[in-house]
Amino acid sequence: MENIELQIDEKILEKARALAKSHHCDLSQLIAYAIEQLPMREPAMREPAKYPLLGLFADDPASVDEMLEEVMKDRAAHPLNQGFGQSTT
Repeated sequence: MENIELQIDEKILEKARALAKSHHCDLSQLIAYAIEQLPMREPAMREPAKYPLLGLFADDPASVDEMLEEVMKDRAAHPLNQGFGQSTT
């Protein structure tokens, strides 16, 4: 076994001690048990972040492509910080 040093909030430590006492074990056994109960996940298995607005079009990528095409056309015709009625020249 290896000894480690932990920094832990006082309230969490009190709760850990109470849990260890109620389960008739010491802190190291409690921590080992808690770690064993957590599911192991591979980083590659995580789901991508969900964006509510983009998620609306998850099943229709063609619509997203069309919208982006329109945005890019507008951007080319009207650069940022220019009103629609203003000339860029």
